[in-house]
Amino acid sequence: MRVLFAAAALLLGAVPAAAADNCPATGDMVLGARTPEVDLYDAAGGKRVQTLDAKSFPSCVPITGRAPNMMLQVSVGGKPLWVPPYMVKYRFAGKLPAVCRNLAMGSNTEKVGATRGLGEGCPKAGGK
Repeated sequence: MRVLFAAAALLLGAVPAAAADNCPATGDMVLGARTPEVDLYDAAGGKRVQTLDAKSFPSCVPITGRAPNMMLQVSVGGKPLWVPPYMVKYRFAGKLPAVCRNLAMGSNTEKVGATRGLGEGCPKAGGK
């Protein structure tokens, strides 16, 4: 019996994000809260201005901006506010920007293991 419950839990945990996505809108979207409370900030590196519990945080909200520190800009109550990505469930549509940085040993050509996607779509070293 325990094996049956463990298998069911494993299968439910393996549901792809697209299947669990109930937002009919397209584009970059915040789908809902991930944590019991969601902090909202006045700027990407600013101060916290509001905290909403998960039940009062809106779902299916377009992402209107992304900051280099990974903060997501959304409109809540008609005001543009920023939210940390770990506090919300979100979906990016289309191609994500390239992650450009030097890999181990200064090589941007070898992609193995955890560094597989790094360097793709980036300018080659030496201007080539």
